Amino acid sequence: MSWPPKRDHSVIVDARASIAIDNPGQSFTSLKAGNLSWMFESMPQSGLVEQMHRSGVSAKIRGDRPLKESAVRGVREIDSDCQGSSGPLCLRIRKTRFIAELKIFYSTNPSLEPIQQGTQALQMADFLILGGGLAGCALASRLKEYNPSCSVRIVEAGPDEHSNPLITEPMGTFQLHMSPLEYNYSTVPQTSYDGRRVYNSGGKLLSGSSSVNYAMWTRGGADDYNLWSMMVGDKRWSYEGMLPYFRKTESHHDPKHADPHQHGFDGPIHTTASARTYPLKELMRSAFLESTGLPFNVDANGGNPIGVAAYTENWRNGKRQPSGQAYGLKGVDIVLNATVRRIILENNVAKGAELAGGRKIMANREVILCCGAIRTPQTLMLSGIGPASELRKHGIKQLIDLPEIKHPEQGLAAGAAEWKDPSYLLGIPADVVVTATAPREPLKAAMIADSERDVDNAHPHLQPTRGHIEILPIYAPTEAPLTALNIPFDGTCITAGTSNLLPTSRGSIRLASTDPTEAPLIDPNYFSTSADKVVLRAGVRMAMRAFESGPGQEFVAEEVPPAGYPALTSRSSDAEIDHRVKRVAATWFHPAGSAAMGKVVDPELKVIGAERLRVVDASILPCPIGAHYQVVAYAIAEQAADIITAEWAGKT
Repeated sequence: MSWPPKRDHSVIVDARASIAIDNPGQSFTSLKAGNLSWMFESMPQSGLVEQMHRSGVSAKIRGDRPLKESAVRGVREIDSDCQGSSGPLCLRIRKTRFIAELKIFYSTNPSLEPIQQGTQALQMADFLILGGGLAGCALASRLKEYNPSCSVRIVEAGPDEHSNPLITEPMGTFQLHMSPLEYNYSTVPQTSYDGRRVYNSGGKLLSGSSSVNYAMWTRGGADDYNLWSMMVGDKRWSYEGMLPYFRKTESHHDPKHADPHQHGFDGPIHTTASARTYPLKELMRSAFLESTGLPFNVDANGGNPIGVAAYTENWRNGKRQPSGQAYGLKGVDIVLNATVRRIILENNVAKGAELAGGRKIMANREVILCCGAIRTPQTLMLSGIGPASELRKHGIKQLIDLPEIKHPEQGLAAGAAEWKDPSYLLGIPADVVVTATAPREPLKAAMIADSERDVDNAHPHLQPTRGHIEILPIYAPTEAPLTALNIPFDGTCITAGTSNLLPTSRGSIRLASTDPTEAPLIDPNYFSTSADKVVLRAGVRMAMRAFESGPGQEFVAEEVPPAGYPALTSRSSDAEIDHRVKRVAATWFHPAGSAAMGKVVDPELKVIGAERLRVVDASILPCPIGAHYQVVAYAIAEQAADIITAEWAGKT
């Protein structure tokens, strides 16, 4: 069995092996288990907010600090072809004996023919939901709950892997990139990255990216949502308008102390915050508090994210909560392994969908598109909905004219033999997240240089509550796999993922062909504005100041640059930081805005110019939200269920 597998196999894994290395300092690169090649590899990083730009700062840990008992075994199976590397990564063993268990689980579904789940093999449904991802599963569950006499059907391109250990276990997350359970995209060459292509991904299975993400739980600031509301002229999408749906989604981890106006306590998604005590926790927090002047934020999900806060996630007792599993999908009919070719329109009324194999499924009431910010615009265009110039290239008859579809983009560490506290396996190795505003005057000048209109101190992008910068220290060298950095996964390196949460660069999604199984052309247009450069430079310098502070110097020995690049410091020039960004910047896999409200959909989520067709996913965001997009996607789905149910109440 090769990896990645052929298109007609859905491989996940089921094999075990263990090794013991008795000689201190010995290195090895791979272990053969059957006909698979296994090797140690650094763990990949989680996702970037709406294709937010990230520059990873990796740092070696000082070896003169006493180690605490703790450990994650960073193991994954790899194929050099799928990584684009010339050979396996090396893990240097530093203790006299190290036992590594290589656990990879797979199953196969050779045919990948559409599979029906549910009580009836319906060819007709009242509500037809295209895309069984995070939003699609939440929406389907609520629509069936609120409309029990109606039939609800999901069509999902991938399989159901809710019980797969790679999905349920936090450490399985690091083995999912380049697997068949994700869409493994590559952008077109990025001009601002010297023509480099950037890896992008998304979940290709039931529950979508909620089955494969790193489970970071951030809401963003109230001003982000209020800008959205102002742009579309509808208070339902303001922070206060969305707040009931934030509460409805959530079972907050601290019901005794959390503000009940801000948080819910009986929703389907359970959260935790800084649930594990990592060895560097207090030093890391002190380094950022002392060096940045930011406050400690006791509730970064309470409408104001600015400050140093506990890392909040939605692993529950060390297990993932995929959307479909958490919401239940009770009574929902599900078609798996089925790709949608197009939406069927008659006189601009959505009647159903045609699958790639020619099968048609019709809708009595509505067709609802929930394919995510990359596949949703592709499906619209394949259906004749989009700009004439783009459709004409592929011989597609335009049925509804919509504007060009654009989107914005977003020893003491894992690998050490001592890193063996069982609690460390219950989530992502992080416990602090820092959110900050970019310096106003340089940002203002950059926006003027970018020809932004009406730039004054009242501009929404310049408000002191906007969280432009996020710094997420992770106790592992997470940048290495996807940016070709040869950093050992041996407990000596950590990463500070530095992100621009509110990018002003805008990209596009275009068709590559009329084949619905082929990825579209993804052009995020990363790092293309002066404003984005100001934000990321400020974030990198903020991270470096923290590591140069007294507490930071207790555990950081040096910054680890790519070969041929100088190490960064808080005094590095703009040119030096920009040069590094071009070499290593990546994405945290949260695209949005590709079917934006006010341009492609209206505030009721209806596609403009069409009837009985809506979009319910992150593609509808008209502006960036300073967060990772789980929370907002759930809230969109919850509000959509109310909007749709209210419209059909009393109708036959």
